[in-house]
Amino acid sequence: MNDEILGIKEKIKQKRNNATSIIKIKKESKGLLYKYLNRLLIITVLTLITLIFLKSNTNFRNFFYKNIYDTNFSFAKVNDIYEKYFGSPIPFKDLFKDKTTPVFNEKLKYKESNKYKDGVKLVVDTNYLVPSIDKGIVIFIGDKDEYKNTIIIQQSDGVDVWYSNVGNINVKLYDYVKEGSLLGETIDNNLYLVFKKDGTILDYKDFI
Repeated sequence: MNDEILGIKEKIKQKRNNATSIIKIKKESKGLLYKYLNRLLIITVLTLITLIFLKSNTNFRNFFYKNIYDTNFSFAKVNDIYEKYFGSPIPFKDLFKDKTTPVFNEKLKYKESNKYKDGVKLVVDTNYLVPSIDKGIVIFIGDKDEYKNTIIIQQSDGVDVWYSNVGNINVKLYDYVKEGSLLGETIDNNLYLVFKKDGTILDYKDFI
């Protein structure tokens, strides 16, 4: 009889432990959900505030266009600040992860290199498929005077890399690209590269 009572008590104890574990798991799941929703809410609020100010405040709009579009805004710094305070990987990578470009695992190849203006001119195969040297965010696509069609990628180390004389572009503005991602193909057999950080021109020999 005592053994039966002890067995019943043990089963009751196990059920209580199981119930406690389930409650704990539910609490942890809710905690993660709330954490994610809070981060999403912060991003949404900041975006809405920016859009409201852009529409209603001329001075802010001029400041925004000057510092975001007319210069190379430091997304890398924003990423560092975001990760420091919110403990999450690159926010832009999360927001645009569905837009990550295909990787075809190619390294930059060229036949000849010569200094050209602020960077270097590489002699490559005609219609050469241009790979991204490193991971980063596409912050500019357009014409850059003598460089022609240009894609600017701000790498995670804060270096802005210009890929110029590129057609059949395979990326879009604010896409997150991995190392080796296909950016496009050269218009002829020349690829122009420029490396900058915080407005300072860097020596291309350190990167290729």
